[in-house]
Parts: sequence; C-alpha cells; structure tokens
Amino acid sequence: MKKLFHKIIATWQRKRTLRSVKFRDRKGFASGFTLIELLVAALIASLMVVIMLGFLVGVLESDRKETVKTNAQEELQSAISYIADDLQEAIYIYGAEGLAAINSELPHTQLSNPSSECNPTSNTCTPILVFWKRFTFNPDSRSAYSSATATYVGADTTEIIGCMPYGNAAQLDACRASSNPAANTRAYGRDTYTYALVAYYLKNDDPTIAGNNTTGWSQTARILRWEIRDGYVAYCGLQGGTIGNGTTIPTSSAGCPAPTQVTTRLPNNTSALIVTPIALVDTNSYFISPSVGFNRPDFTASVGVTAWRKFADFDFGANPFVTLVDFMDDTEYATTQGGNAVATGTGTTATATSTFRLPIGRNDASANARNLDCDDPSVGVGTTDSVNNFTQRVPADFNPAGNPSRLTSFYACISPNTVTARLFLRGNAIARLTTPATDRLRRVPQAGSITFFPTADVRAFGRSRIGLGK
Repeated sequence: MKKLFHKIIATWQRKRTLRSVKFRDRKGFASGFTLIELLVAALIASLMVVIMLGFLVGVLESDRKETVKTNAQEELQSAISYIADDLQEAIYIYGAEGLAAINSELPHTQLSNPSSECNPTSNTCTPILVFWKRFTFNPDSRSAYSSATATYVGADTTEIIGCMPYGNAAQLDACRASSNPAANTRAYGRDTYTYALVAYYLKNDDPTIAGNNTTGWSQTARILRWEIRDGYVAYCGLQGGTIGNGTTIPTSSAGCPAPTQVTTRLPNNTSALIVTPIALVDTNSYFISPSVGFNRPDFTASVGVTAWRKFADFDFGANPFVTLVDFMDDTEYATTQGGNAVATGTGTTATATSTFRLPIGRNDASANARNLDCDDPSVGVGTTDSVNNFTQRVPADFNPAGNPSRLTSFYACISPNTVTARLFLRGNAIARLTTPATDRLRRVPQAGSITFFPTADVRAFGRSRIGLGK
C-alpha cells in the first residue's frame, strides 16, 4: 500500500512537469519580468537618478557659495592687514578736517587726470585714508644721477645708495665692487629714508555712471592705493656732502659729478603751486628724483601738514592708482543704515533699521569736529586725552556731497594727534557668483544673504607723532 502511494505521487509530479513544459512552449517564452515591470523599474531608477543629481548639484552649489564667501573673507583680511602694516610707518594721518583742507590737491581732483580709475568726470572715488609715512630706500639701489646733462669725472655715471658718501676713493671703489654687494656692508643708506604721501580710496565701479570705465573688474567697488615720494639727494664719495654746494671736488674722485652740477627739481621750479614755507628753488642733485608733483610738507608748524600743496600735476604713468582689493560691497548709502546722527559715544545702531548698520555717527560741530563714537575703544580708536587729542570719522558725510563713491564699505576713525586709525571694510561675496555684475539690484543685501557680505576692522598705530594739524 505504501509503495502504491509513492508511485501515484511520482506519476503526478511527472505529469505536472510535462504540462509546465508544454505551457512554456505554447506561450513562446520563458518565465521572467514583464514589459510593464521593466518600465516601472526604469521609471523608479530615473526618479532616483534625478533626485541624486539634484542633491549633487545642491552640494556643488553650496560648496561654490561657501568657497566665494571664504575667498571674500580672506581677501578682505589680507587687504586690511596690508593697510595696517602700511600705517605702521605713518607719521601723520589726516582726519576729516585735514582731508577737506587738502582735498583739491589730491589726485582724484586733478582735471588733467588721464586715469580711468579716479577721473573727476565720473566722480566715483572717495579718499578715506591719507597719511604721510617714512619710506626707506634699498641700500643696494643703483641709478644714474638726476641730471642727464651733468659732466661726470671718471667712467661711472651711476652710484649705489649705500656707498654714498665714503671717505676716500679706495673705500668707494671697494663698496661699489661687485665682489662686495651685500647690503649690510654699505656704510650709508641702510637707515636712509624719505617721506611719502599715501592715499587709499574707495571707488564705486557702477558701470551705469557716465565716464566710469570699469573694464576688467567686477563692477562692484574697489579699494585703490596711490603714493608719491620724495627723492634721494646724491652725495659725493670724497667730498662727503651734497653735490652742487659749490665746494671744489677733487678730479681724482671717480664717479663724482663735476663741481658745476647744480640742478633744480623737476618739474620746473617756477610752479605757482609751491607755497611757503617750501622754497621755490631746489638746488639739490638727486640720486633718485622725487615723484612728479611731490612737495615737502612742513612738519614743524601746527597747520603745516594741512597747508600742503602739490608741486604740479601728478604723473599717473609713473605713480598710478593700484587696486588693492576688488569685490567691495557696492550697496549705496541710505539713511536707514544710520551714521547720519551726531555721535554720542554710545553708538548709533539703535536708530538704524537696514541690514547694514553703521556703529559710527557723524562728527559734531565742535572746534575739532570731534566724534565721540570714534573715542569709544570698542568701535573706535579709544582716545584717553580728551583735551589734546580728538577723533574724527572719515568720510565726515556719507551723502554724495562729501562721499563721491556714495558707498559705506570702507570708512575709518582717525586720531591725527596720536597717529591712530580704526578701519572698517565690508566685502561683497554674492557678486562673485555672476561676474561681471550687471544687475545691481540682485546685490542688495537681504536677510538671507547677509553672510555673503563679510566685514573686517582693525585698529592700527603709526610710527610717531609729528605736528598738531587736523
């Protein structure tokens, strides 16, 4: 009975297998996924790819935004560090009143200015930081004397700063020999310095302003640097004094100009722009000529620095505006930013409602146009002597009349008598996402984009205190 049962089961299984084979033959295909199943799977896979691609694009865009913000912050920090280092050699910094006194002598007002950077026609540059500093010459500098028509004794018509003057011809020749070029062997010139005038500007690069050439830049705003400096008076190796003072120079002195060498500083010494106490004639012969337009200030008088006048029109080919940093914020000033109320020493942010609030109010109407907010050490320079020292905000006015750039992304607190400055910078990272930037409305800061406008500030101290001008 048991065997019979097993036979029946085996027979049934064989018949079932045969029916399955016949069924597959009859249908013409083997068992597997249907077309609908494959289409559904492909649709699901496509949706997953789209989602993953969208996620990847979002990650890449987020990374791009973070990169431009980081670059903007790094460039802003580098720029403010450079300015702070520059200020370490400052001996006088112009406050708001001092700038107003010399404004017409600065390069952005020069009508013959061929430079497209700060052309007075477009009127887009605001002077923010203007100061006198010490400039130290390289003692290994070699150059010809300033007069191309001078008669020289000996074969050499050039000199090395560190070799002037030497007591005898042997020392002079040894110093100038190529076998002894090290700067630390120069007896003279290592500590030789002259004065330089430096100006930092905030320039609005709005391309819609007539005459504003911004080719090659981001069309937001830039910080520009400009400098002119005094020359280096030449000395004779054997005579030991300035060339051209009438003293007979031995003809055996190799490399010394003839005793008839008397020159006047270029440009022509009859310039009407030279005012007292600066002499009208400069009888020095220069190893390195002064910058065209340079004029020596009077650091001895209380108003000598603010009475400074240029010698003649500047040569922007030799002393051009140099861009320190691009992509500065170009959000035009609005009264909602604050800064238009007289400073109280407690800050003015409480009265401001815009995204960017200026912590420094206006200078007051006192004799020194004092700024109590700039006195505050938390946001200003922190003055301690309120009788002899004062602070001023530059620019004094953020409106177009006193602020041609019409921007607030670079301003400063200045204490002229202590040679101290507090600088405020604000960049624009969002403009880096699509440059050159032509749609200026998209760069107006919103609540969600404030992180794209990095800021930096620093308090910098000059080398010394000279003069009591404003």
